[in-house]
Amino acid sequence: MKKHHIIGIDARFYGEAGPGRYVKNILENLEKLDIKNKYIIFLTKKNYDMYIPSAGNFEKVLADYKWYTWSEQLGFLFKVIKQKLDLFYVPHFNIPVLYPKKLAAAIPDIIMHSFSTEKGTTLPKFYFKFKKLIYKFVVYWAVLRSKKVIIPSKDAINDFKKAFPKIKESKYVLAYEGVDLDFKNGQNILSSVLEKYNIKKPFLLYVSSMYEHKNVPRLIEAFKNLRKTYSFPGQLVLIGKKDKFSEDIQKLVKDENLENKVLMPGMKSYVPDEDVLALRKEARAYVFPSLKEGFSLTPLEAQAVGLPCAISDIACHREIYGDSVLYFDPHDTSDMTEKINEIITNENLRNKLISKGKDLQSKYSWQNTAKITLDVFNQILEGI
Repeated sequence: MKKHHIIGIDARFYGEAGPGRYVKNILENLEKLDIKNKYIIFLTKKNYDMYIPSAGNFEKVLADYKWYTWSEQLGFLFKVIKQKLDLFYVPHFNIPVLYPKKLAAAIPDIIMHSFSTEKGTTLPKFYFKFKKLIYKFVVYWAVLRSKKVIIPSKDAINDFKKAFPKIKESKYVLAYEGVDLDFKNGQNILSSVLEKYNIKKPFLLYVSSMYEHKNVPRLIEAFKNLRKTYSFPGQLVLIGKKDKFSEDIQKLVKDENLENKVLMPGMKSYVPDEDVLALRKEARAYVFPSLKEGFSLTPLEAQAVGLPCAISDIACHREIYGDSVLYFDPHDTSDMTEKINEIITNENLRNKLISKGKDLQSKYSWQNTAKITLDVFNQILEGI
Protein backbone atom coordinates (compact mmCIF):
# COMPACT_ATOMS: atom_id res chain seq x y z
CA MET A 1 0.00 0.00 0.00
CA LYS A 2 1.29 3.44 -0.96
CA LYS A 3 2.57 5.45 2.02
CA HIS A 4 1.86 8.81 0.47
CA HIS A 5 0.47 10.42 -2.65
CA ILE A 6 2.16 12.98 -4.86
CA ILE A 7 0.11 16.15 -5.32
CA GLY A 8 1.14 18.88 -7.75
CA ILE A 9 0.07 22.51 -7.30
CA ASP A 10 0.21 25.08 -10.09
CA ALA A 11 1.62 28.07 -8.17
CA ARG A 12 2.76 30.10 -11.17
CA PHE A 13 0.54 32.97 -9.97
CA TYR A 14 2.36 33.07 -6.60
CA GLY A 15 3.13 36.68 -5.64
CA GLU A 16 0.53 38.18 -7.97
CA ALA A 17 -2.77 39.72 -6.83
CA GLY A 18 -5.98 37.64 -6.83
CA PRO A 19 -5.10 34.01 -7.60
CA GLY A 20 -1.54 34.63 -6.37
CA ARG A 21 -2.70 35.58 -2.91
CA TYR A 22 -5.07 32.62 -2.92
CA VAL A 23 -2.34 30.09 -3.72
CA LYS A 24 0.09 31.70 -1.21
CA ASN A 25 -2.38 31.25 1.65
CA ILE A 26 -3.41 27.75 0.59
CA LEU A 27 0.25 26.66 0.49
CA GLU A 28 1.10 28.21 3.87
CA ASN A 29 -1.80 26.37 5.51
CA LEU A 30 -1.39 23.05 3.68
CA GLU A 31 2.21 22.95 4.93
CA LYS A 32 0.84 22.95 8.49
CA LEU A 33 -2.06 20.57 7.82
CA ASP A 34 -0.58 17.78 5.69
CA ILE A 35 2.63 16.04 6.74
CA LYS A 36 1.74 12.80 4.94
CA ASN A 37 1.54 13.55 1.20
CA LYS A 38 4.35 14.84 -1.00
CA TYR A 39 3.74 18.15 -2.79
CA ILE A 40 5.35 19.40 -6.00
CA ILE A 41 4.95 23.19 -6.32
CA PHE A 42 5.31 24.57 -9.85
CA LEU A 43 6.70 28.14 -9.99
CA THR A 44 8.03 30.59 -12.57
CA LYS A 45 11.46 32.29 -12.55
CA LYS A 46 9.74 35.44 -11.26
CA ASN A 47 8.34 33.82 -8.12
CA TYR A 48 10.64 30.82 -7.63
CA ASP A 49 12.67 32.51 -4.87
CA MET A 50 9.58 34.10 -3.26
CA TYR A 51 8.24 30.74 -2.11
CA ILE A 52 10.36 29.04 0.55
CA PRO A 53 8.82 25.72 1.68
CA SER A 54 8.57 25.40 5.45
CA ALA A 55 7.77 21.67 5.36
CA GLY A 56 10.03 18.85 4.14
CA ASN A 57 7.28 17.24 2.05
CA PHE A 58 6.93 20.36 -0.15
CA GLU A 59 9.30 20.63 -3.12
CA LYS A 60 9.72 23.42 -5.69
CA VAL A 61 9.93 22.80 -9.44
CA LEU A 62 10.71 25.51 -11.99
CA ALA A 63 7.96 25.76 -14.62
CA ASP A 64 8.61 29.03 -16.42
CA TYR A 65 5.58 29.01 -18.73
CA LYS A 66 3.44 32.09 -19.18
CA TRP A 67 -0.30 31.81 -18.49
CA TYR A 68 -2.77 31.60 -21.38
CA THR A 69 -0.13 30.56 -23.94
CA TRP A 70 0.53 27.59 -26.21
CA SER A 71 3.77 26.93 -24.25
CA GLU A 72 1.63 26.52 -21.16
CA GLN A 73 -0.59 24.01 -22.93
CA LEU A 74 2.36 22.01 -24.29
CA GLY A 75 5.62 22.63 -22.40
CA PHE A 76 3.99 22.93 -18.99
CA LEU A 77 1.81 19.90 -19.73
CA PHE A 78 4.87 17.69 -20.30
CA LYS A 79 6.61 19.14 -17.23
CA VAL A 80 3.60 18.18 -15.08
CA ILE A 81 3.22 14.70 -16.64
CA LYS A 82 6.93 14.04 -15.98
CA GLN A 83 6.35 14.38 -12.21
CA LYS A 84 4.00 11.33 -12.21
CA LEU A 85 1.46 13.02 -9.94
CA ASP A 86 -1.46 11.26 -8.29
CA LEU A 87 -3.39 14.55 -8.35
CA PHE A 88 -2.81 17.91 -10.00
CA TYR A 89 -4.43 20.96 -8.35
CA VAL A 90 -4.93 24.17 -10.34
CA PRO A 91 -6.22 27.14 -8.25
CA HIS A 92 -7.51 28.81 -11.42
CA PHE A 93 -9.39 27.85 -14.58
CA ASN A 94 -6.48 27.56 -17.03
CA ILE A 95 -5.70 23.87 -16.71
CA PRO A 96 -3.48 22.14 -19.28
CA VAL A 97 -6.42 20.91 -21.36
CA LEU A 98 -4.73 17.67 -22.47
CA TYR A 99 -3.64 16.60 -18.97
CA PRO A 100 -4.83 12.97 -18.76
CA LYS A 101 -4.82 12.22 -15.01
CA LYS A 102 -6.72 13.35 -11.90
CA LEU A 103 -7.41 17.07 -11.59
CA ALA A 104 -8.89 19.42 -8.99
CA ALA A 105 -9.48 23.12 -9.58
CA ALA A 106 -10.39 26.23 -7.59
CA ILE A 107 -12.21 28.79 -9.73
CA PRO A 108 -13.28 32.02 -8.00
CA ASP A 109 -15.93 33.13 -10.50
CA ILE A 110 -17.06 33.18 -14.11
CA ILE A 111 -17.60 36.94 -14.29
CA MET A 112 -16.05 37.10 -17.77
CA HIS A 113 -18.95 35.00 -19.03
CA SER A 114 -21.35 37.88 -18.42
CA PHE A 115 -19.11 40.96 -18.54
CA SER A 116 -17.18 41.70 -21.70
CA THR A 117 -13.60 42.96 -21.45
CA GLU A 118 -13.64 44.21 -25.03
CA LYS A 119 -13.22 47.86 -23.97
CA GLY A 120 -9.92 47.02 -22.35
CA THR A 121 -8.34 45.12 -25.20
CA THR A 122 -6.12 46.36 -28.00
CA LEU A 123 -6.83 43.21 -30.02
CA PRO A 124 -8.83 43.31 -33.27
CA LYS A 125 -12.52 42.65 -32.57
CA PHE A 126 -12.68 39.25 -34.30
CA TYR A 127 -9.53 38.04 -32.48
CA PHE A 128 -10.90 39.23 -29.11
CA LYS A 129 -14.14 37.29 -29.74
CA PHE A 130 -12.09 34.23 -30.72
CA LYS A 131 -10.07 34.49 -27.48
CA LYS A 132 -13.27 34.79 -25.47
CA LEU A 133 -14.60 31.60 -27.09
CA ILE A 134 -11.35 29.86 -26.18
CA TYR A 135 -11.70 31.17 -22.59
CA LYS A 136 -15.26 29.82 -22.32
CA PHE A 137 -14.15 26.44 -23.67
CA VAL A 138 -11.19 26.21 -21.24
CA VAL A 139 -13.41 27.08 -18.25
CA TYR A 140 -16.00 24.50 -19.34
CA TRP A 141 -13.25 21.91 -19.88
CA ALA A 142 -11.71 22.71 -16.46
CA VAL A 143 -15.08 22.16 -14.79
CA LEU A 144 -15.78 19.00 -16.82
CA ARG A 145 -12.35 17.42 -16.30
CA SER A 146 -11.85 18.30 -12.61
CA LYS A 147 -13.04 15.75 -10.10
CA LYS A 148 -14.00 18.65 -7.82
CA VAL A 149 -14.17 22.42 -8.31
CA ILE A 150 -13.67 24.61 -5.23
CA ILE A 151 -15.73 27.84 -5.38
CA PRO A 152 -15.72 30.66 -2.78
CA SER A 153 -19.44 31.52 -2.46
CA LYS A 154 -22.92 30.06 -2.91
CA ASP A 155 -23.69 32.92 -5.29
CA ALA A 156 -20.75 31.93 -7.52
CA ILE A 157 -21.84 28.27 -7.39
CA ASN A 158 -25.27 29.38 -8.66
CA ASP A 159 -23.52 31.11 -11.59
CA PHE A 160 -21.69 27.88 -12.45
CA LYS A 161 -24.94 25.89 -12.26
CA LYS A 162 -26.62 28.30 -14.69
CA ALA A 163 -23.66 28.34 -17.08
CA PHE A 164 -23.13 24.56 -17.03
CA PRO A 165 -26.55 22.98 -16.33
CA LYS A 166 -25.40 19.45 -17.27
CA ILE A 167 -22.59 19.36 -14.70
CA LYS A 168 -23.56 17.58 -11.46
CA GLU A 169 -23.98 19.95 -8.53
CA SER A 170 -22.02 17.53 -6.32
CA LYS A 171 -18.86 18.50 -8.22
CA TYR A 172 -18.88 21.99 -6.67
CA VAL A 173 -17.36 22.47 -3.21
CA LEU A 174 -17.98 25.65 -1.22
CA ALA A 175 -14.89 27.07 0.50
CA TYR A 176 -14.99 30.69 1.63
CA GLU A 177 -11.74 32.64 1.48
CA GLY A 178 -9.98 34.36 4.39
CA VAL A 179 -7.93 37.42 5.30
CA ASP A 180 -4.18 37.24 4.76
CA LEU A 181 -2.47 37.75 8.15
CA ASP A 182 -0.16 40.28 6.47
CA PHE A 183 -3.21 42.56 6.24
CA LYS A 184 -3.87 42.33 9.97
CA ASN A 185 -0.38 42.32 11.43
CA GLY A 186 1.45 44.82 9.24
CA GLN A 187 3.46 47.79 10.41
CA ASN A 188 1.81 50.85 11.91
CA ILE A 189 0.96 53.82 9.71
CA LEU A 190 3.82 56.06 8.73
CA SER A 191 2.89 59.60 7.78
CA SER A 192 5.45 59.20 4.99
CA VAL A 193 3.06 56.81 3.18
CA LEU A 194 0.47 59.58 2.84
CA GLU A 195 3.18 62.02 1.77
CA LYS A 196 4.60 59.49 -0.69
CA TYR A 197 1.33 59.45 -2.66
CA ASN A 198 0.31 63.06 -1.94
CA ILE A 199 -2.78 61.87 -0.04
CA LYS A 200 -4.45 64.15 2.49
CA LYS A 201 -7.05 63.15 5.08
CA PRO A 202 -9.97 62.64 4.97
CA PHE A 203 -10.01 60.23 2.04
CA LEU A 204 -12.12 57.38 0.70
CA LEU A 205 -10.36 54.20 -0.41
CA TYR A 206 -10.98 51.69 -3.20
CA VAL A 207 -8.62 48.73 -3.85
CA SER A 208 -9.12 46.52 -6.90
CA SER A 209 -8.85 46.38 -10.67
CA MET A 210 -10.78 48.81 -12.87
CA TYR A 211 -12.52 46.17 -15.00
CA GLU A 212 -15.95 46.96 -16.40
CA HIS A 213 -17.86 45.05 -13.70
CA LYS A 214 -16.02 46.97 -10.95
CA ASN A 215 -18.27 49.95 -11.73
CA VAL A 216 -15.62 52.63 -11.05
CA PRO A 217 -17.13 55.34 -13.34
CA ARG A 218 -20.28 55.40 -11.15
CA LEU A 219 -18.11 55.66 -8.05
CA ILE A 220 -16.41 58.72 -9.53
CA GLU A 221 -19.83 60.21 -10.34
CA ALA A 222 -20.96 59.56 -6.74
CA PHE A 223 -17.77 61.18 -5.45
CA LYS A 224 -18.49 64.27 -7.57
CA ASN A 225 -21.99 64.40 -6.07
CA LEU A 226 -20.53 63.98 -2.58
CA ARG A 227 -18.36 67.06 -3.07
CA LYS A 228 -21.18 69.07 -4.62
CA THR A 229 -24.14 68.05 -2.43
CA TYR A 230 -22.45 67.41 0.92
CA SER A 231 -19.29 69.58 0.49
CA PHE A 232 -16.96 66.63 1.16
CA PRO A 233 -13.48 68.21 1.26
CA GLY A 234 -11.43 65.04 0.89
CA GLN A 235 -10.03 62.76 -1.79
CA LEU A 236 -10.94 59.46 -3.44
CA VAL A 237 -7.94 57.11 -3.67
CA LEU A 238 -8.18 54.32 -6.27
CA ILE A 239 -5.54 51.60 -5.86
CA GLY A 240 -5.15 49.29 -8.85
CA LYS A 241 -2.66 48.17 -11.46
CA LYS A 242 -1.90 50.10 -14.62
CA ASP A 243 -3.67 48.64 -17.67
CA LYS A 244 -6.07 49.71 -20.42
CA PHE A 245 -9.00 49.80 -17.97
CA SER A 246 -7.24 52.03 -15.43
CA GLU A 247 -5.99 54.27 -18.25
CA ASP A 248 -9.63 54.80 -19.29
CA ILE A 249 -10.51 55.72 -15.68
CA GLN A 250 -7.55 58.10 -15.52
CA LYS A 251 -8.83 59.81 -18.68
CA LEU A 252 -12.31 60.10 -17.12
CA VAL A 253 -10.78 61.70 -14.00
CA LYS A 254 -8.92 64.19 -16.19
CA ASP A 255 -12.03 64.99 -18.26
CA GLU A 256 -13.96 65.65 -15.04
CA ASN A 257 -11.16 67.94 -13.82
CA LEU A 258 -10.71 65.85 -10.66
CA GLU A 259 -6.99 65.06 -10.92
CA ASN A 260 -6.14 66.55 -7.52
CA LYS A 261 -9.14 64.92 -5.86
CA VAL A 262 -9.22 61.42 -7.41
CA LEU A 263 -5.76 59.90 -6.96
CA MET A 264 -4.50 56.78 -8.75
CA PRO A 265 -1.06 55.95 -7.26
CA GLY A 266 -0.84 52.63 -9.14
CA MET A 267 -0.55 54.46 -12.46
CA LYS A 268 2.96 55.66 -11.54
CA SER A 269 4.28 52.57 -9.78
CA TYR A 270 3.17 49.39 -8.04
CA VAL A 271 1.67 50.11 -4.60
CA PRO A 272 3.12 47.49 -2.20
CA ASP A 273 0.91 45.63 0.28
CA GLU A 274 2.39 47.40 3.31
CA ASP A 275 1.43 50.77 1.79
CA VAL A 276 -2.10 49.53 1.07
CA LEU A 277 -2.36 48.40 4.70
CA ALA A 278 -1.24 51.85 5.88
CA LEU A 279 -3.84 53.51 3.66
CA ARG A 280 -6.57 51.21 4.99
CA LYS A 281 -5.70 52.27 8.52
CA GLU A 282 -5.93 55.98 7.69
CA ALA A 283 -8.92 56.09 5.28
CA ARG A 284 -12.28 57.45 6.40
CA ALA A 285 -14.24 54.67 4.66
CA TYR A 286 -13.79 51.83 2.19
CA VAL A 287 -16.06 51.99 -0.87
CA PHE A 288 -16.63 49.11 -3.27
CA PRO A 289 -19.30 49.51 -6.00
CA SER A 290 -18.75 46.24 -7.92
CA LEU A 291 -21.64 44.80 -9.94
CA LYS A 292 -20.46 41.19 -9.62
CA GLU A 293 -18.01 39.27 -7.41
CA GLY A 294 -17.09 35.67 -6.66
CA PHE A 295 -16.15 36.32 -3.03
CA SER A 296 -15.13 39.99 -2.68
CA LEU A 297 -12.17 39.94 -0.33
CA THR A 298 -11.10 43.60 -0.18
CA PRO A 299 -13.94 44.82 2.11
CA LEU A 300 -13.04 41.99 4.54
CA GLU A 301 -9.40 43.15 4.49
CA ALA A 302 -10.61 46.70 5.24
CA GLN A 303 -12.75 45.46 8.15
CA ALA A 304 -9.73 43.58 9.57
CA VAL A 305 -8.09 46.92 10.45
CA GLY A 306 -11.30 48.65 11.60
CA LEU A 307 -12.25 50.47 8.40
CA PRO A 308 -16.05 50.75 7.90
CA CYS A 309 -17.31 49.76 4.44
CA ALA A 310 -19.99 51.02 2.06
CA ILE A 311 -20.43 48.45 -0.70
CA SER A 312 -22.76 47.41 -3.51
CA ASP A 313 -25.97 45.57 -2.71
CA ILE A 314 -25.34 42.39 -4.70
CA ALA A 315 -26.06 38.74 -3.82
CA CYS A 316 -22.42 37.82 -3.12
CA HIS A 317 -21.99 40.77 -0.73
CA ARG A 318 -25.19 39.95 1.17
CA GLU A 319 -23.98 36.35 1.55
CA ILE A 320 -20.49 37.22 2.78
CA TYR A 321 -21.03 40.44 4.74
CA GLY A 322 -24.56 40.21 6.20
CA ASP A 323 -25.26 43.37 8.22
CA SER A 324 -21.60 44.33 8.81
CA VAL A 325 -21.50 46.89 5.97
CA LEU A 326 -23.66 49.71 4.60
CA TYR A 327 -25.20 48.76 1.24
CA PHE A 328 -26.04 50.96 -1.74
CA ASP A 329 -27.62 50.35 -5.13
CA PRO A 330 -24.59 50.08 -7.48
CA HIS A 331 -26.66 51.34 -10.44
CA ASP A 332 -27.91 54.43 -8.60
CA THR A 333 -25.24 57.10 -8.07
CA SER A 334 -27.58 59.19 -5.88
CA ASP A 335 -28.04 56.29 -3.47
CA MET A 336 -24.29 55.61 -3.56
CA THR A 337 -23.59 59.26 -2.70
CA GLU A 338 -26.11 59.29 0.14
CA LYS A 339 -24.76 56.07 1.71
CA ILE A 340 -21.12 57.17 1.43
CA ASN A 341 -22.02 60.44 3.14
CA GLU A 342 -23.81 58.49 5.87
CA ILE A 343 -20.83 56.25 6.56
CA ILE A 344 -18.40 59.16 6.84
CA THR A 345 -20.62 61.36 9.05
CA ASN A 346 -22.68 59.03 11.29
CA GLU A 347 -20.39 58.07 14.22
CA ASN A 348 -22.89 55.62 15.76
CA LEU A 349 -23.22 53.78 12.45
CA ARG A 350 -19.44 53.77 11.97
CA ASN A 351 -18.80 52.27 15.40
CA LYS A 352 -21.48 49.61 14.87
CA LEU A 353 -20.04 48.59 11.47
CA ILE A 354 -16.45 48.59 12.77
CA SER A 355 -17.49 46.25 15.60
CA LYS A 356 -19.49 43.92 13.33
CA GLY A 357 -16.68 43.91 10.75
CA LYS A 358 -14.17 42.77 13.35
CA ASP A 359 -16.57 40.07 14.60
CA LEU A 360 -16.89 38.77 11.02
CA GLN A 361 -13.15 38.00 10.82
CA SER A 362 -13.53 34.77 12.80
CA LYS A 363 -15.96 33.41 10.20
CA TYR A 364 -13.44 33.46 7.35
CA SER A 365 -9.97 31.93 7.61
CA TRP A 366 -7.46 30.55 5.10
CA GLN A 367 -6.86 27.66 7.49
CA ASN A 368 -10.47 26.59 6.97
CA THR A 369 -10.16 27.05 3.18
CA ALA A 370 -7.05 24.85 3.22
CA LYS A 371 -8.79 22.20 5.38
CA ILE A 372 -11.64 21.95 2.85
CA THR A 373 -9.07 21.84 0.03
CA LEU A 374 -7.18 18.98 1.72
CA ASP A 375 -10.48 17.12 2.26
CA VAL A 376 -11.13 17.47 -1.47
CA PHE A 377 -7.67 16.06 -2.26
CA ASN A 378 -8.23 13.07 0.04
CA GLN A 379 -11.68 12.37 -1.36
CA ILE A 380 -10.34 12.35 -4.93
CA LEU A 381 -7.28 10.23 -4.04
CA GLU A 382 -9.42 7.71 -2.14
CA GLY A 383 -11.93 7.60 -4.98
CA ILE A 384 -14.86 8.87 -2.90
